[in-house]
Amino acid sequence: MKEILASLFSSQVPPPGAREGLPYWIFYTLLCIILLLVTFIFLRDKDLRQRLNSFFFSTKRKLIKFRLHSLLKKEQQKKKELLKELGRKSWKEGIQVEKTKKAREMLDDLKEKINRAEEELEKAESNINTLRDKLNETNQKLSTQLKEQKAEKKTHIKKLAESKEREKIIGKELKQKEKEIEDAKKRLKASEKEIQEIESSPDLSDDEKRLKTEEIRKKIENLLSTKEGIQQEIPNLKEDISESEKERKELQGIINDYSKKIKEIEEAEKEQTREYQKEIKEWERNKEKAGDEIRETKKQKVPLFESLGKVMNEMRIDHNEFAIYYSQIDRANNRIDNLEKRIQKL
Repeated sequence: MKEILASLFSSQVPPPGAREGLPYWIFYTLLCIILLLVTFIFLRDKDLRQRLNSFFFSTKRKLIKFRLHSLLKKEQQKKKELLKELGRKSWKEGIQVEKTKKAREMLDDLKEKINRAEEELEKAESNINTLRDKLNETNQKLSTQLKEQKAEKKTHIKKLAESKEREKIIGKELKQKEKEIEDAKKRLKASEKEIQEIESSPDLSDDEKRLKTEEIRKKIENLLSTKEGIQQEIPNLKEDISESEKERKELQGIINDYSKKIKEIEEAEKEQTREYQKEIKEWERNKEKAGDEIRETKKQKVPLFESLGKVMNEMRIDHNEFAIYYSQIDRANNRIDNLEKRIQKL
């Protein structure tokens, strides 16, 4: 016995560094004692056992009742659908019964109303499709025109750039020629001055003066010839510049015309799109209105079908296609009665 107690206490020795507290074996011992006391009290107290049994039974009964109500609701809805289908079938078959005369007249009126709404719906859809086709066709034509105008404008812009570049080159050439004339004038002036200096020079003989003067005069003749040739080119260059300026103005005018046409086409495309979209939206509103009317009218038919179905079920008119509905309704009624009885028993 001592060895058992020693081994029991030794197994509960806390590890080094752990804080001292209640040993585990004492905790579990107390817990077992509490459970034993609770069990003892429960076994001795008959009222407590009855209350617990009553609580669990009441909960179970509520769950069963809830499930039965759910099944009952489902069966009642199924019966309702069967009556509606029976009423719809009798109306389509044209079964004439005095009790259903008013309901049938109302259904006929609703059918005509639906037919009118469906015609409006079809008309709206047709017009919407036609307008969209026309819009696409118009936009395609305008888009083609726009591409052509932009291509032509681009071609003339390129020509204008070439004309400007050509005018720039001619302008540079003209300036160069004018500079060459000025240089020739300066050189002529310098040559004439040089002749005067040679003629007045006391250091040169007459023969030397004559030779040098002739040499300079030949040089002057060459310069005059060069100057005259350049001066003859200048009017042509100026005329080329004038023609280039004229061409540039004409090209700019053509480009401006294309820009104007492009803007007009873009505005026309926007305006056409606006007009078509406006009309399409109006027909879409008509379409939505007709669709709402159809859905609302169909809802109004539902209680009338159910009313017809109830009358047909009560009268049980002999008809081959009605027999299956009668049998299904009878089975639904049996299930509903059974469920209601089970709920009452609970």
